[in-house]
Amino acid sequence: MKSIASFCLFAFLLFTASEASAALEQASLPSQQQEEQLVPANLELTFTGPVDLARSTAVLFDAEGTALPTGKPFLSGPEGSIFKIPLDPAMAPGLYTVDWRVLSMDGHSAEGRYQFRVDP
Repeated sequence: MKSIASFCLFAFLLFTASEASAALEQASLPSQQQEEQLVPANLELTFTGPVDLARSTAVLFDAEGTALPTGKPFLSGPEGSIFKIPLDPAMAPGLYTVDWRVLSMDGHSAEGRYQFRVDP
């Protein structure tokens, strides 16, 4: 019985440690459903921990679902926890969708999707 309790405690601690180290999204800029008068210089996704730039992606789509070109992603912020994607300042007004997937430095992945609008 003691070995079962020890195993359960070990499994709980292992699970808790691995979940605590995963990079989770904290914020995005522009934020979900935000309306922008000007095109932001970068999309910014802020995470709770460092991101593996080489294994992280973000794709920008227009309202018709066409993937749009963006600049080369880069990291900033504490320990590389802000994933930035440069945008074309000449983006047309309209609704845009961002699909993103990041890998944290400890190997955990996270993904999401959000929309924002550029107004004329």
